[in-house]
Amino acid sequence: MNEITTTLNDFLLTTKSSAALIINGKGKLITSLHLDYADSIAAMSSAIVSMSDKFLLDLEKGSLKQLFLKTTEGVVVGNKISGTNFIITFSKDGSNLGLLLRSTEETATELSKNSLLK
Repeated sequence: MNEITTTLNDFLLTTKSSAALIINGKGKLITSLHLDYADSIAAMSSAIVSMSDKFLLDLEKGSLKQLFLKTTEGVVVGNKISGTNFIITFSKDGSNLGLLLRSTEETATELSKNSLLK
């Protein structure tokens, strides 16, 4: 788990994001950084990811790879790691959106190589 936490921490430093978590397809928290109530956020995030994926499949638009939410206080980006595992990131600054989207995808690819997340 230390390797996963290190990867997440490096991601946060690079993108200046405020928090991140990794969830599995059942809404269980795998790990998180800088989040209060991470278990609750994991469950809610899982519901959003699951419903979004089903929405896309029902419309025959493929499967969910990346999810973006814009809020009044920043942005949330989710990216599929592998199988049903997802990384969810939170940033207060939406001005670096391109970097955040690309970095989240690159981090998800890096995390997919970890045996715990395959």
